[in-house]
Amino acid sequence: MGGAALSRPCLALLLCLVSGAPAGAAPDNAPAALSADSLLADVAHLAAPRLDGRLSGSAGYLEAARWAADRFAALGLEPGGDPLADDGDARGWLQWCTAEYNEILGAPRLVVTGPDGAATELKAGPDFTARGFSGSGAVQAPVVFTGYGLSQPQRGYDDYADLDARGKIVLCFKPNPAWSPAAAGWDADSHTPRQKSLAARAHGALALLWVETGTDARPARGPIGSVLHGPGEQPLDFPQLEISEAAADRLLGGPGAARRLREQIDAAKAPRSKVLAARAELEIDARYEAAHPTCNVVALLRGADPALAEQPLLIGAHLDHVGRQGPDLYFPGANDNASGSAAVLRLAEAFARAERRPARPVVFVLFAGEESGLEGAKHHAAQPRLPLSGTVAMFNLDCVAFGDSVQVGSGKTSPGLWARARELDAEGDAITVARTWGGGGADATPFHEAGVPTLYWATTSSYRWLHDPGDVPATLNGPLYEKLVRLCHRVAWDVADGGRTWRGE
Repeated sequence: MGGAALSRPCLALLLCLVSGAPAGAAPDNAPAALSADSLLADVAHLAAPRLDGRLSGSAGYLEAARWAADRFAALGLEPGGDPLADDGDARGWLQWCTAEYNEILGAPRLVVTGPDGAATELKAGPDFTARGFSGSGAVQAPVVFTGYGLSQPQRGYDDYADLDARGKIVLCFKPNPAWSPAAAGWDADSHTPRQKSLAARAHGALALLWVETGTDARPARGPIGSVLHGPGEQPLDFPQLEISEAAADRLLGGPGAARRLREQIDAAKAPRSKVLAARAELEIDARYEAAHPTCNVVALLRGADPALAEQPLLIGAHLDHVGRQGPDLYFPGANDNASGSAAVLRLAEAFARAERRPARPVVFVLFAGEESGLEGAKHHAAQPRLPLSGTVAMFNLDCVAFGDSVQVGSGKTSPGLWARARELDAEGDAITVARTWGGGGADATPFHEAGVPTLYWATTSSYRWLHDPGDVPATLNGPLYEKLVRLCHRVAWDVADGGRTWRGE
C-alpha cells in the first residue's frame, strides 16, 4: 500500500481479520462481565439501606455517584463530567446541575378518627406515605372530601363549589378522571400533585390526603413514594400524605366507600364533595431547597476510528430513586433503577475490557433527577460530553430486571434501529416482545427531542413493586436480567462498531 493511510473500509477489514469477528459483531469475550451474579451484586449495593433510597442530591445519592465514578475510573475510561468542579475524590466524573429538592427528615405520622369516633394510628409504609414534595407542619382538623380535587370553573367543573374547606384537611383522589366536561380537557398541569395541593390551599385547607382506588379487576396499590410534583410554587407549610384505600374508607364511613364515591362521580360527571364526620391528625417535617446541587456521572470510551470521534453511542440509566422517610421506611429502588444503573456499569466494563475498541466512542451516563422530572437527562442533553448532532443513538435502561420478557421502546420513532435490535435478538435468546412505543420515554425523551434515535430497554410486567418499599433485589429475575443486558450489549456494539448511523430514518 506504499505507506498510504488505510481507508475506513480497509481498516474495518483489518480489524475483522485481527479479531476473527465480523465488523460490528461484539467480541466473544466481552460479555464475561454481564453475568446475573455480577449485575445483582451491583444492584444490592445501590439498593442497600446506607444509600437511603438515592434521593437525587442527597448524601446517599452522592455516595452512590462517587462509587460509580470510582468504578468507571478503575476501567480506565475518560472522565466526562465537569473538569473544574469540586468533586471531592470523583476527579471530574460528575456533571453538576441544580434542581428542586425536598427531603422528608423524620418519620411522618397520621392518626385518623372515623365517623364512629374511634381513633387509629396508621403505619407509615402500608397505610400511608408522605408525598415527596410535601410541606411541613402538624395539623389536627376535620376532613372534607373533594372528589378529584379539581377547581376549574372555567371548564365547568369545581369540586370546591359550595364547600367550605377552610381550616380542614382535604381528602381527594390522586388521578384525574378519564372524562372531562369541556372539549378542551383538563388544564395540562391540573393532575399534578403540586397543582392539586395549591388548589386545596387556595380554598383554605390546612393539609391534603391523597387516595387511589382500585377496581374489581385491579385492586388498588398501596401508598407509594414519589417526588414527581409538577410546576408551581412549593407550599412549604402544607403537609401532604398519600393514604391507602382502606384508610380512606375509614374516613368515609366503611369498606368500599371511596370506590363507590368515585364510581358515582364518574357516572354523573359531577362533584359529590362533602364535609365528613371524621378527623385526622398528621405531622411531617420536610426540608425544601429551590435549587439544590445534584449530578450525573459521565464516562467516555474513545473509539478506534478518529473519523468517527464525534459520532458516539450514548448509554444511560437514572441513578436516583425516591429516598427515605424516617428511620424505618426507605425505598430501595432495586428494579427502579438500580437495575439500569448496574447494567450501564457492567456494559462499560464489557466495552472497556474487550480485545478491541469499537469504531465509534461510547458515552456512559448515570442520570440524576429522573424521578422528579428528568433534570439530569435534560441537563446532559443541553450540555453533552460529545455533540448530540453527531450522536448515532441513545440507549436508556430503566426497570430492566423484574418481569418475564423484554420490551424495547422507541420502535415507532426509530424503526430501523428497533428492527435491528429485534433481529439480533432473534439470532440469540429471542426474549423481546413486539410491543413498542414512540417518542423516547423517561430519560430518553430529551435526546429523542434533539433528533437522536433512541431505544428504551425495559422488561414486561416490570412495575409490581414500583416506588414501593418492596422493590428489593430478592424480587428480581436474574436470568432474564442477564439476557437483557447481554442483548443490549450485542446491539450496542453493533451500533458503535457498524457502518450505519440510524439518524434520519
